[in-house]
Amino acid sequence: FLKSPAAEEACEYLTGVLGKSPLLLTELDLSEDKLRALDGEKLSALLMDSHCKVEKM
Repeated sequence: FLKSPAAEEACEYLTGVLGKSPLLLTELDLSEDKLRALDGEKLSALLMDSHCKVEKM
């Protein structure tokens, strides 16, 4: 999995954007990205938030 500072910064940015309310994004394609387990956990927690409108990932 990616462990570079740039990848970590990108994940932080993505989770920050997904955590904003209201967010109109309904689909997110991460098929080309390799996330670390911790990054996946952060994204998963955001998807469970009622303000997050992502339906397909």
